[in-house]
Amino acid sequence: MMDVPLFHHYLSQSLEERLQEGIQHAMSLGADGAEAYLSVSRSRKAKVQNGALEDLTTSKRGGLGVRVMRGGRTGICTTTDLSRPDFKDLFQNAWELAELGDKDPWLRQAEPSGVDDLPSRFDARTEELTSEQRIARAMNLEAEARKASSKVVAVREASWSDGVGATLLLTQKGVRTHDLGTTCAASIELAVQEGEDRQAAWHWDMGRHPDSFSLAAIGQEAARKGERKLKPAQLPAGRYPVVLHPEVAVDLLGIVAGMMSAEAVLKQRSLFVGKLEQPIASPLLTLIDDGRLPQGLGSEPWDGEGLPTRRNVLIENGVLKTYLHTLKTAAEMGVEPTATAGRGVGSNPGITLFNLFPVAGNVTPEGLYRQAGNGVLITEIMGLHTVDPVSGDLSVGASGVRIRDGVLAESVDKLTFAGNLRDFLTRIVALGNDLHWYGSSAGLSLLLDDIALGGA
Repeated sequence: MMDVPLFHHYLSQSLEERLQEGIQHAMSLGADGAEAYLSVSRSRKAKVQNGALEDLTTSKRGGLGVRVMRGGRTGICTTTDLSRPDFKDLFQNAWELAELGDKDPWLRQAEPSGVDDLPSRFDARTEELTSEQRIARAMNLEAEARKASSKVVAVREASWSDGVGATLLLTQKGVRTHDLGTTCAASIELAVQEGEDRQAAWHWDMGRHPDSFSLAAIGQEAARKGERKLKPAQLPAGRYPVVLHPEVAVDLLGIVAGMMSAEAVLKQRSLFVGKLEQPIASPLLTLIDDGRLPQGLGSEPWDGEGLPTRRNVLIENGVLKTYLHTLKTAAEMGVEPTATAGRGVGSNPGITLFNLFPVAGNVTPEGLYRQAGNGVLITEIMGLHTVDPVSGDLSVGASGVRIRDGVLAESVDKLTFAGNLRDFLTRIVALGNDLHWYGSSAGLSLLLDDIALGGA
């Protein structure tokens, strides 16, 4: 739950009052609606390389976007100057720009509703860190990676970063939604070597406060990833049982969820057009986005339009249950909004995800390898941005580890992971119990049956 005095430390009461005056000025001009969306953040980062401090930075960002609605049209103006004595001219400019826009009969605004009943997203321990402590954490991360493996020969970057961000949405309807949160993150990119073979690897983690994740675990996992890639063999092209590592599954499921945008569906730019209440995946798969997950890094009390966030089941036992809506797309399709709008200071609301995760299975990763028998564990995929959102066709590069007789064997690389996203969804035959969060999205090991892999 938000501490209001603390929030006003980052976004002052005076600034909020000036924005309310600007909203009233827009309404006095004859506007149908007026909104102010404010976002400010401060971040700090320490970066080391091979035991030496490479960089220590502090950055501040702040921006305001105002949106004025006029006769079914909208105008948007932005500024980064938050010290202005008033913002009436900004709303005036947005009012004038609205006259030039295209008319949209589906424009909607939220009514005030909901409360901030979530655990605080702000942790004072993050703000109390000193520069020396940030440097020490980055140094410690590098030391942990080197301690984890004698094959680590270089650290290209070990970094610690943290920050605080605050947002505020105000509308003429009385909507006042606010959020304040802290984040910490650490990442490392390193090189391992054995003989003449040299491979790169990286890993990261993040949380709300400095002690919410383990630097040792990040360093160990980065070193392990590097070791696993050494001396790769070539895989004969063919069809294999494939286990997707959680880090790969989280990216694929994120792409799937993105295709559920109602805006994309309305434009006929989604694989899932016309698929509501139809099977689109294995009955083993249930996929959820929850904006109110108590400890979720993506949790927020309200979405970007001021609607209280909620739990949305996107896929249930393989069946597509909903598209993701803003107020506008919900009105156009005649359904209830899903409270999944995101917002930037210079844009209209669009679809976002809060905490995306699949429901975990009950099989250990080792159990999945045994089920695979002779297959491949895919640990890395390159080029997922090339997936065709309409057809679902994809052809991407991949690397991983050969599975022989149910156990991990030699590494393999230069694979081609090709086919259709629909096939990958429907070919899931087992889910791991190893749900792991990567920021605000979670993945787990997935066993896919009979997947075409191109190799040597």
